[in-house]
Amino acid sequence: MFPRAVYNSRICDIINVERLREFVLSRRNDDGGFTFCKQLPSTLPETFYAVYILTSIGDEVPDKEKLVEFLRNSIRTEPYSIFYTLNSLNLLSEKLLDVSDLLFNRLEKITKVVPREFGSEIGTTATYSFDMPNVLKGVYILTSSLRLLGKEIPDEVKDFIMKFRKNGGFGIASPNLQETYYCVSVLGNVIERANSVVSFVREHECQGGGFTKVPNGYPPYLEDTYYAVSCFCVLGYDYASEKTARYISALQNPDGGFRRSIHGGISSLEYTYYAVASLVLPEESIGNLRE
Repeated sequence: MFPRAVYNSRICDIINVERLREFVLSRRNDDGGFTFCKQLPSTLPETFYAVYILTSIGDEVPDKEKLVEFLRNSIRTEPYSIFYTLNSLNLLSEKLLDVSDLLFNRLEKITKVVPREFGSEIGTTATYSFDMPNVLKGVYILTSSLRLLGKEIPDEVKDFIMKFRKNGGFGIASPNLQETYYCVSVLGNVIERANSVVSFVREHECQGGGFTKVPNGYPPYLEDTYYAVSCFCVLGYDYASEKTARYISALQNPDGGFRRSIHGGISSLEYTYYAVASLVLPEESIGNLRE
């Protein structure tokens, strides 16, 4: 599941929130949804990112009724559509459509396939990354949606995910932060030998802040930093790094959005979401540990 968006005052001390707000609202379309850029139609992922960011900085989402109408009109039977729609509606405190039967059916089909039949491919450039279809992401999407609907995840699904555990992390071909994040999110905080997962993730931490794609690698990327921090949060690991906070703040572009890499790049709602969530999550995790 995505991290819940809760207003966090500390974020105002780290980044320029006013410019951030302007960037997000500049991506809003007339139908109430949000887009990658104004020339394109609204999408469910971009809309979720925008709603999360605005909620995290304590802002109301403009014209909420129109946005809710856009979300309800956009939902399909495809799991990714359901995933982003449910998460957005949940942030807006709206009633969620119960599509759990469909989700359980898809989940059963995925987990009956032998793990060796799966492939994994992640594309990457200096300023952008892209995913090919990934079974672990698929299970993550389905289980996160089911949890939003208040459903329990079958033990068979967790057993299936454990088949991909490798050397402290998780992965289809080899352990990596992205697929470890998916698996940790499915399993929750009851993973056996959780300390080894934390150690695996910490191996990707960059000395100057942020997290990299491979242990002791360089440069750090926003998405990998998000995967790492999210893993810590799920596992209840107390992680608070001023270096990582400074690294993230340095990625804010003049337009208020965030780029992926210290080597440059355009702002996007996706990377801006990764930045904001990575700053908010450690504070939430610490708060939960103190309760």
